[in-house]
Amino acid sequence: MAVVLVALIVIVAGLASFQFFRAVPAPTLQARLASDRRVAGGDPHFPWPAQGSAVVAIKGIGTLGVDHASARYPIASVTKMMTALVVLKDHPLQIGNDGPTITVTPADVSLYQSEKAQGDSVVQVVAGEHLTEYQALEALLLPSADNVAALLANWDAGSQSAFVAKMNAEAKRLGLDHTRYVEPSGVDPGNASTVGDQLKLAELCMSNAVFAHIVGKPQVTLPVAGVQYNVNSNLGTDGIIGVKTGWVPQGGASFVFAARQTSAIGHVIVMGAVFGQNNATPLETAFAEARKLVTSAPGVLRKEQVIAPHLVVGHITDSYGHDVAIETAAGASLKAWPGATYHLAFHQTRRIAAPLAAGTTVGELTATLGSQTASVPVVTTRAISTPSLGWRLTRL
Repeated sequence: MAVVLVALIVIVAGLASFQFFRAVPAPTLQARLASDRRVAGGDPHFPWPAQGSAVVAIKGIGTLGVDHASARYPIASVTKMMTALVVLKDHPLQIGNDGPTITVTPADVSLYQSEKAQGDSVVQVVAGEHLTEYQALEALLLPSADNVAALLANWDAGSQSAFVAKMNAEAKRLGLDHTRYVEPSGVDPGNASTVGDQLKLAELCMSNAVFAHIVGKPQVTLPVAGVQYNVNSNLGTDGIIGVKTGWVPQGGASFVFAARQTSAIGHVIVMGAVFGQNNATPLETAFAEARKLVTSAPGVLRKEQVIAPHLVVGHITDSYGHDVAIETAAGASLKAWPGATYHLAFHQTRRIAAPLAAGTTVGELTATLGSQTASVPVVTTRAISTPSLGWRLTRL
């Protein structure tokens, strides 16, 4: 009988020891937060043009509004933004570096004479003339020389057709899904796009210091052509600092713009595009419509709290009775406008294991709007202890 009792004690002790020391499932963290949220208020109203399409945005923050977003128009010399971008991608420059020298050929002169006779936008060149890459880009972007677009294309890729293939490949890489190029100057109405695509391209171009420096000049002096003026005659008006104009009869006038403005949230760069302006003075109309958008955009901006303090992000649960909320330890704000959509994302930063004190940081919540981000710690609201002795001994 004593042997049986001892054996029973050993079995019970062994079972108790197993129960006490066996591994316990780790607590699990589940975040339950909608990923996209919208700033309160209706979409802002803008003075859209009576014709064509338009878009207005704040650089680095996002698009405030767009009118007739899907409409595609011949973009004329706005094409030259992509021409310049491809050249600068293949032959990068820095401010103060004029780059390699390009020699003007007899073929370049013949093209100049032919396009001049057709009334195209050109600058004079002569055989044997030397233009630096920087000077050629000045001629391309300020007086909007169609003949220099061809010169740069041939210099960069060996032929205009090869260069256009590069332009379309770059457009695809950048996600300009509604854009097509057929030649590098824009004289062909087959070059077509939407305001949204060209806004995206303009933001990228203006992020290039050399491009932005060139389009911000009112005039330049070229070796043979002499003084040439920026066709963007609105430069300096209402803070406008660029970027490119265009006009063809089949699509009307286009103006892609950037302007420095002051708003309730500080200094910003307003960007946008106006396409399809057709009347007696199409380019002047495009300028006027752009200025309306430039001056109205800052008024809709504000600081918006996108993450509230003590916002419950999720819960930590375990198999022995705990259900602990996790919440933001602070709030955060971003530059925004009514109707803007921002993205919230939770990132776990530590392994969850008991014991865990109240106020322990377990992750971070990040809000994103355009290129802006704001992050705050996410902490436990209560402590999580290890399982009790009773729980360990009674749970099989």
